[in-house]
Amino acid sequence: MLLHIAPKILVVDDHDLFRSVLTKALRLSNYRVVQADNGPTCLFVARQEQPDLILLDLVMSGQDGFTTCQQLRTDPTTSHIPILALSAWSEPRVKARILAAGANAFLEKPFSTAELEEKIEDLLQKKAPTSLSLRLGQAVAPSAMSTSTQSA
Repeated sequence: MLLHIAPKILVVDDHDLFRSVLTKALRLSNYRVVQADNGPTCLFVARQEQPDLILLDLVMSGQDGFTTCQQLRTDPTTSHIPILALSAWSEPRVKARILAAGANAFLEKPFSTAELEEKIEDLLQKKAPTSLSLRLGQAVAPSAMSTSTQSA
């Protein structure tokens, strides 16, 4: 039997409705999802949850996505997590700035679910294995089981 653990995605956006819709779409695509509504909460949740990927909005009240991205990259507990920046800003300088801040990719709003899933899968495949597959019953080698039962 093969056990598959779905990748965990942290969705960071200060607009409740957008975050909720995005979370629902990701869960329907069989991702595990955690959420944050601002930069400081994102940093806390990322440290605690160790998601496989972060979807980070650039325009948020308080701390923006650029600063949050830089802080994620300088923290040893989160520096390895791929970041997909999301924004309605389409200017090339915005994309260049967020990539320079440490994001792995950029996706312009609005986007389709198919576009989002394609970017997510691309980033997850570039990362070290994001899903853990285990064969149940292989945790204990059959020879070890028979040896222990013979000596009992």
